Amino acid sequence: MAFSVAFSQALEITAYVNAKSQAQHEDYLSIQKISEMLNIPVPSIKKNSSTLKKSGILTSKTGLNGGLRLAKTPQTITVYEILTAIEGTAPLFKLHQEIDPAAFVNGERVTSWLAASTNVLNQAEDAMVQVLKQTSIADLAEAAEA
Repeated sequence: MAFSVAFSQALEITAYVNAKSQAQHEDYLSIQKISEMLNIPVPSIKKNSSTLKKSGILTSKTGLNGGLRLAKTPQTITVYEILTAIEGTAPLFKLHQEIDPAAFVNGERVTSWLAASTNVLNQAEDAMVQVLKQTSIADLAEAAEA
C-alpha cells in the first residue's frame, strides 16, 4: 500500500500555510514562497492547491498580495480530509477475489482464511481512518511545538 507523494505534499502545504499564517499573521502565502520553503515544484503546488481548494481546505486570491490560505480553522481540517481530497475514497486494500475455493481439497478452509484475511485488512483500514479523522492540522502543529 502506498499513497502518492501528492498526499504528503498536500499535508505539508496545508500545515505550512497554517504555521505561517499563525506565526507571522500573513493573510495569503504566495505559491512561489511555499515552493521555495517546502522544496516542492510550483506545478505540484498549483495542482495540489487546486484540489485542496475544490475540497474547501484552502482558498486563494490572485494579485500582488495573493496566494493561498486556509479556508477554515486548523482545528476543523483533518488529515483524513486531506487524504480523501488527494487520494479519493477508494478502499486502501485491493483484495484478490479470483480464488475458487472449490478448486482446493479443503475449500471451506480456504473460504474461512479469505474471510479472516479480509476482516483483518478491513479492521486495519478502519483503525487508520479513525486516527486520521481524529487528527487535525492544529493537532499536528501542537505536536511540533512540544
